[in-house]
Amino acid sequence: MKTLLLLLAFSGPGGFQQALLTLSGASCVEELSEDEIQRYQSLAAHPVDLNLAGRSRLLATGLLTPYQVASLLDYRSRTGDVLSWSELALVDGFSSSLVEALREFAVLGVRDAPPGQREDRRFSQTLSLRGAMRTEGTAAGGGKYEAQLGERAAFFLSGRNTFSEPAFALPTLSAAYYGRKALGQLVVGHFNARFGQGLLQWSGFQLNGFGTLGAFRKNGTGFSPTGAHGASLMGVATDWHFGSWSLSAGYSWMGRQAILNLTRSWPSATAGLTATLEGASLEARLARPDWSLWAEAAVRYDGHASALAGAYYVPEYGRRLGLIVRWYGVSDKRYSGLAAGYEGPAFAVTADAGWRTDTGAAQYKALLRYHPESAWRSWLFQPELRLQACLRPADRAPLRLEGRAMLTTGRGPWLLACRFDAVHCSGFAWNGYAEGGWKSERAALYLRGGLFRVDAWDDRIYVYERDAPGTFTVPARYGRGWNASIYGAWHLSRLHSLWLRLETVQYPWNPTKKPGRTELRLQYRFRM
Repeated sequence: MKTLLLLLAFSGPGGFQQALLTLSGASCVEELSEDEIQRYQSLAAHPVDLNLAGRSRLLATGLLTPYQVASLLDYRSRTGDVLSWSELALVDGFSSSLVEALREFAVLGVRDAPPGQREDRRFSQTLSLRGAMRTEGTAAGGGKYEAQLGERAAFFLSGRNTFSEPAFALPTLSAAYYGRKALGQLVVGHFNARFGQGLLQWSGFQLNGFGTLGAFRKNGTGFSPTGAHGASLMGVATDWHFGSWSLSAGYSWMGRQAILNLTRSWPSATAGLTATLEGASLEARLARPDWSLWAEAAVRYDGHASALAGAYYVPEYGRRLGLIVRWYGVSDKRYSGLAAGYEGPAFAVTADAGWRTDTGAAQYKALLRYHPESAWRSWLFQPELRLQACLRPADRAPLRLEGRAMLTTGRGPWLLACRFDAVHCSGFAWNGYAEGGWKSERAALYLRGGLFRVDAWDDRIYVYERDAPGTFTVPARYGRGWNASIYGAWHLSRLHSLWLRLETVQYPWNPTKKPGRTELRLQYRFRM
């Protein structure tokens, strides 16, 4: 029942969406990829037990930094199980905002098993089937199977086709065993490999911009199994722990990649050396309750080098400052430069200036977010304002200005939200919608309708649309028209759940004739 509520609360105040943004470092849902959303949805369906999971399992979730994992394991070894979320907030490295976000993807299992039988060996399975059809007769579908044996093993099998790629691709298959003592984990099949700050090796999703302080620093999670459809590594990977040393080694037959990492940990610091067939890198980080430093330098065997360094500072509770300096190699398409930011209880701002080392093209970006919380009687009003500017002098349309205003309010099971986006780039574009909904423990129903006017593709506006878990919908609004959708979710029993989404997009005011589309999606989930 808790899992259903997490999924239904995705676009409401707080809940899944806010936790997702806090942990991922994204400034809005539209910055995330489909695979990244699915990873968090999988964690919500199969939450990690912070009292049972070992080091490799905790790192593989991507929810915690290496410093936080080491701090939690040390706390568990000294005091035993963490008995409450308020106690977890007292562990070094765990703020109250982090703990609140973790509650959506983790549990605190208090063990009452006899001595010697402390671990959870419960077996859980989930099977999801989904299909979609459009008015022009095209269809798409897919399925995903997930299984978990407590905190000791996990298995993923998924396959699908899409409207743009009607042929079914090879399925994603991934299995992991999490050991105790020396053996950290063994992964067979598709896997992710994320080491250091990503200068040398980082597969899977990563934020490209620096819109939040959380995006300044990447948390290298090592190897992890994946159910992502676009996984780029497939083979075998393992890691081992010998006291304060960790050794990770993996080989992928896809792309013929070999990866080796050696990491040394201290109470407040880590240092790691990563080597692949393309190059080597050295990373170090130092973390304290009110400040942290991190840096990485990488050299490829062809002579290209890259480096970055950053810092966090917490002057007082609820306020953070951050800085990052980066240089990428001459063949890299990312922007070298400097970024700085500030985050407070209701206000956040970041600024980034950089240039492409391969072309010399400059980029200047700034993002301001205002998100206070206010209450009036029994209604909760949550306003949000987002202003973003991006200047690329070498582009055809050099300046892009974006503004977004959103207001969400709810009372009991009812929810009402409205949002308006305005963009100036090649021209002026706007998009707006209103949504009303109702949800309970057993069901939910949402209606959304909107209007948009976007005459140039450079002015397109991406809008997250509510959809079933495992299905990510962020269409680009382009043209002049309207859209309407209905979304429903039903928890039929403890085992069976059903989702429906019906949407239509029409362009009656477009200067040139543009066909509309109507789409129906269904998804069924069976949990054992």
